[in-house]
Amino acid sequence: MTSSTAPRLFHLERDTDVTGVSGTGRVADGVQWPDGTVALRWIGDRPSTTVWGSVDDVAAIHGHGGATRIVWAEEQPDRAAILEEAAAHAWTFSQTRASTDDDLGMASEIEAELRRMAARARQDGAQQ
Repeated sequence: MTSSTAPRLFHLERDTDVTGVSGTGRVADGVQWPDGTVALRWIGDRPSTTVWGSVDDVAAIHGHGGATRIVWAEEQPDRAAILEEAAAHAWTFSQTRASTDDDLGMASEIEAELRRMAARARQDGAQQ
């Protein structure tokens, strides 16, 4: 990493809690500074901030052999777009494959909920 590179945001996504301490899911937020140094802010009941010499150091200590992944912000999928696509599929199902009123009603409810979730995701993204 060169000194002209902008900071990069990431988070630690823990699939398996090897130590039984931090749980699973998003367990920490981080930033990699232009000189390669990493600041990591742990999420949870006892939040703390640690500083590491590199992202490789973070992975070596907290990766637990692949149980925890580094997810870079620029590589995260657009959650709202995914939800909107799912809503479109629910609508298509309701129009083409729903064979009963119950199927049609359920597909419509699913579509509406997915669209609400997409709107919340867009709003949350705009606030960041």
